[in-house]
Amino acid sequence: MELTAQYLRERFRVLNNDYFDNELPEPQFAVTNARTQMGQFSCKRVRKGFFGKYSNTSYKIKVSEYYEQTAEEIDDTLLHEMIHFLIAFRQLRDTSAHGQLFRKEMNRLNRMGRHITISARTTQYVTTPKNQRKQHLVLALEGRDGSRYLSVVHPSYRKYVERQLPLAPQIAAHYWFVSNDSFFDSFSQVRSLRARKITKEVYDKVVDKKQ
Repeated sequence: MELTAQYLRERFRVLNNDYFDNELPEPQFAVTNARTQMGQFSCKRVRKGFFGKYSNTSYKIKVSEYYEQTAEEIDDTLLHEMIHFLIAFRQLRDTSAHGQLFRKEMNRLNRMGRHITISARTTQYVTTPKNQRKQHLVLALEGRDGSRYLSVVHPSYRKYVERQLPLAPQIAAHYWFVSNDSFFDSFSQVRSLRARKITKEVYDKVVDKKQ
């Protein structure tokens, strides 16, 4: 997918409503080509008058497009920076860059189903810069009623998802394979047994049962 400032702005509005009760004002957005930072939040600290109090202003969020990310991963990167934004907007002082206040908000969002980490962990994307085709770990499912499903699974959760399959008796067969087909670029990486229902024609076209 093409990452643009407008896309970040639209996602910010959705995430601000869903996770922050629209508390945050809309900042500036920029797309970078940084290799070491997936996201960055910045603001200016200014003082009103010579003896006035300092306050934060000129908020800006940047997200790198150097690495190929799913929509879910972009949202998590954006939410990471929005936590920094929240702390700055409330004029709070954390114990460190990712201190107690940051971790409290991070844990709150993760309990709501997010997967935010302390760092952007660019090392997990090191083999898939944008100018290369990303590989996907795909789980293909065949239902006993003839239905077909596809899922892109986070590699670290393959064994966990595999253990969930016996709990779904409606699944008659399943296949794991790795694909760099751009068809899967729109799929979010899942960490549990979830899948997208598709037609048998599409299934037969993209599924590799030989691996």
